[in-house]
Amino acid sequence: MLNMLYGLKDIHTVISNHRKLGGAVEADNIRLSSGETYHNPVFTNVDMSKGQYVSLGFIDENGTNIIIHVDQIAVIKGLQHKLICQLNNLHVKQLLLHDAIQYLQKLCQVNSGFITNSFKKEALKLVNDISINELKNHNVSLPFPLEEKIIPINDRIYA
Repeated sequence: MLNMLYGLKDIHTVISNHRKLGGAVEADNIRLSSGETYHNPVFTNVDMSKGQYVSLGFIDENGTNIIIHVDQIAVIKGLQHKLICQLNNLHVKQLLLHDAIQYLQKLCQVNSGFITNSFKKEALKLVNDISINELKNHNVSLPFPLEEKIIPINDRIYA
């Protein structure tokens, strides 16, 4: 996915499929009908009741966990699905980075000595999500070699 999102349904889909998709949902800002504006919110939850979206949970730049009723939303600007390493919200980035590295270390510990295709695929997905630089910064080693010919996501060449 890793691109623009268009509404609560997309937010719900990314959050529900977090393990499969990786990353998180972040917006440039969200303005409530009361006039409050939150910059770089990372969405953590969308509650539904009887097929209707009821509330939306997010964490702002200060690390405050906020839950609002969907009727309180005035505008959400720049809604995107991003990799953990691409998040602008540093508080959530650190939380998700810590969780992903911890999960990757447990995954490697459980699968030590057995490099199956599914293990390698999941481990590489996590490495892509957190970035090779963060992997090196936290001294995490994988039981298989990483390809050094990886193109950073910010250096894409468009045809």
